[in-house]
Amino acid sequence: MCPKCKNFTNAPVGQKRRRCSYCGKIINITKAARALFDSPDAASTAVKEFNAARGGDVFEKAVERSREKVRALIPERQLRAEDISSGIDTPVPSGKRRRLMHLLEKEAADNPCTLGRIEGLCGAYQLDWSWVEDQLTNLANHGTLIFPRPWLIQLVKSKTEKTKISSNRIDVSDAILVLLEEKGKRLRVDQIIAHFQIGGVSQDSVMASLERLMREGGIFEPKPGVVSRA
Repeated sequence: MCPKCKNFTNAPVGQKRRRCSYCGKIINITKAARALFDSPDAASTAVKEFNAARGGDVFEKAVERSREKVRALIPERQLRAEDISSGIDTPVPSGKRRRLMHLLEKEAADNPCTLGRIEGLCGAYQLDWSWVEDQLTNLANHGTLIFPRPWLIQLVKSKTEKTKISSNRIDVSDAILVLLEEKGKRLRVDQIIAHFQIGGVSQDSVMASLERLMREGGIFEPKPGVVSRA
């Protein structure tokens, strides 16, 4: 049951988190009231019944019946951070947003990744899960990532990532970072475009470079039309 909107949802056994289908909140399944069913169809049917019987005791009875089933599926040894972080063999970058994007690029770029795994890796990337949870919601709202299933996330590859920058484009990513540093770390996008157009760099090149920096976590957009260094 979602602690925010009080609606019922379902997820496969073993998943620690999922996104609520009704309000969008990322639910901690391990702490939520939950019941176990023998098949996905049975779970889906039960969710419809529970939501239709809001305020009744249907769900509470199901929880009581399935309590022993849940206990039987819980592993005896808890998963430790070192069990899942041993594969991290590259230096962790500085800056929270950059570290988050580095994590997502590594874990959720080519294939969907569970929310539980992202949470488990937060310690290795020096990230706080409550902050990451908010960032994932924001990234989803901006179309940077999607939830293929409520418990899975995957980055959305942009056209500029799927193809190499064409020969008539100039990559000015590093120059943009230098410009932002010189101008107090925040500028409007039109100011950045105007700055580089003076030197003969096209708007298309500037926008492609900005998009690349945004995806890599080097910059972020505090509000529409404005970018800041991470």
